[in-house]
Amino acid sequence: MNQPYKIAALTAAVLIISLLLPETIALIVSAAFFAVVTWLNPKWIIPLLIVYFPVRPFLVEVNPGLKLAGDIAIIILVLRVIWDSRRDPKSIFQLAWYEWAYIVWCLFGGLVALKTGVTPAAIIFQLRKFIMMYLVFYGVKRLKWDRSDLFVWANITAVMAVVLSVHGVIERISNRQILLPQAWKEMLISPTNADRIYGLIGNPNSFALFLSVAFLGVTYLYTQTHHRMYRVLQVLFMGMLLLTFSRGTWIAFTITFIAYAIATRQKIWLKQIPVLALVGFILVYTPVHFTDLLFFDNKDEPGGLRDRFAETFDNESLNRSGQSGRIFFIKKGFEILFDHPVTGTGFATFGDSATLAYGSPIYEKYGLADIYAYKGKTFFSDNQYIQIIAQTGVIGVILFAIFLLHMLYRIWSVRKEHPIPSYIIASFWLFICIAGVFYNIWENNVFAMYFFMAVGWFEAYRSNRVKR
Repeated sequence: MNQPYKIAALTAAVLIISLLLPETIALIVSAAFFAVVTWLNPKWIIPLLIVYFPVRPFLVEVNPGLKLAGDIAIIILVLRVIWDSRRDPKSIFQLAWYEWAYIVWCLFGGLVALKTGVTPAAIIFQLRKFIMMYLVFYGVKRLKWDRSDLFVWANITAVMAVVLSVHGVIERISNRQILLPQAWKEMLISPTNADRIYGLIGNPNSFALFLSVAFLGVTYLYTQTHHRMYRVLQVLFMGMLLLTFSRGTWIAFTITFIAYAIATRQKIWLKQIPVLALVGFILVYTPVHFTDLLFFDNKDEPGGLRDRFAETFDNESLNRSGQSGRIFFIKKGFEILFDHPVTGTGFATFGDSATLAYGSPIYEKYGLADIYAYKGKTFFSDNQYIQIIAQTGVIGVILFAIFLLHMLYRIWSVRKEHPIPSYIIASFWLFICIAGVFYNIWENNVFAMYFFMAVGWFEAYRSNRVKR
């Protein structure tokens, strides 16, 4: 077992032990471990974070002392990179256009929020969501890597996805009563979400996004090794994706793989993905679904998956969405834009993570206070773009467009010289852009972490920091 796998196993052990410790001691132990390991070898932060972030919601619910370990590791990564660059201080500020656009967008959103009357604590809370995973990218692109590192990342991700999948099955067939914190067992879930698997990640859509990354990872491993184990994992992750009932993820997943198959002219994927989905439905989804029905016969008859997708565009769902769902929030977002067209209202004002914790100074004015209370302080905009539009106006939209488009330009411009990494990262880019239509994707710690890790590795590859 080489070092990254040992670090991943040791990280899991430290986190499990820390769950049993008093909160303050757990904070000290986990923070010290993450900080020391990252400083000793910055590359080891990747197995640390892959093990930590997919289960962070569960860890923090059980023991709040574990909530800072990942952030501390990321800060230590940046400090170590800056320390190693002390003989070339200019390199610390050598950023691509899209990096500058992203940083300016973050600062702009924070300054506008101050003008709107948002508290500094809420602004810092939201900036942490946007900045922390960018810092992973900042560090990764400045380190030296080997192509085999991608195998390590994918394998550790696969193991974590298996752990979450097994737990998810137990959660589903136990009616959310086994291996969950008490607060999660007692959590009120709407009837439309009752059959969905939330997992250790604490959210069915986040779980689906993580499974998508895991599927991409084992697909890469299978194409490189043709080991049957990775085929089995493809089927498992496909079946679990179905059990999350995450429509937005499936739409992004399907469009991305079609685009990848067309761009690379590997049309075999247009045949293999439906076959894997069908096998996953038969061998994973169906047994779990029927076992669930066997033990809890008060649930609906078989067909939940069909019904979940069928209701996406039915009149009742559209009316509900227009009254208190995505369509409603999109309308409200444009209403805010029309009142503040140039700058928007700033971060922590409309449907982001900070508003969940701190509320918003504009909700009363725009008739969102009642929705906020009705949803039990769980009002996400569920659309990253309307959030950007409402919170940062025309200036913010331009900055974020530069961020996305210049990033794509850098990825796409070297596809002839480096086709495999370019097409894979471009597919990742397409996935996150589509997913942003359905989720606050840039606030999702797990998916944003993987995306920035991947783009950071690609930038290191372009800069000849990856052994080929």
